[in-house]
Amino acid sequence: MTYAQFDYARLFPLRRTGLVGSFSFGLALMVMGGMMMGASKGCAEAKPPETLAPAPQSISVYALSRGKGVPDRTREVLVHSRTLLKSAQERGEVRRMVEQRIGIEGETRLCAEFSDVESAHSMIEQIQQLAQGVELINVKVEPCPP
Repeated sequence: MTYAQFDYARLFPLRRTGLVGSFSFGLALMVMGGMMMGASKGCAEAKPPETLAPAPQSISVYALSRGKGVPDRTREVLVHSRTLLKSAQERGEVRRMVEQRIGIEGETRLCAEFSDVESAHSMIEQIQQLAQGVELINVKVEPCPP
């Protein structure tokens, strides 16, 4: 089998070959690399983990409605959650508790910010178990409003 040589100049008329072409390609790579390194200098430097402030653990319990007011079972879970959080606040496990009305039919948001991670996890678990299977109640791990 015989191979025919291709005349690259006819196939790729604008392509440089040889020493000049490889020099241009290498120069282009170096310039692009320098630009990429320069672009990353503006980024914030990573801080060691001990200097970062820990995010406060907090939970929100939403009692919602579907146009006919908050259902009784949903309201019961909200009241029970409020009782649990108030007793935890008396023990010093809850740093701050905020309750706001978020709708015209009695929709409410109850938010609690915990003092430590262990109490946050146990209380979140208890309230999620209470809300399991109850319609129109949402339990979310999110920051409390200011």
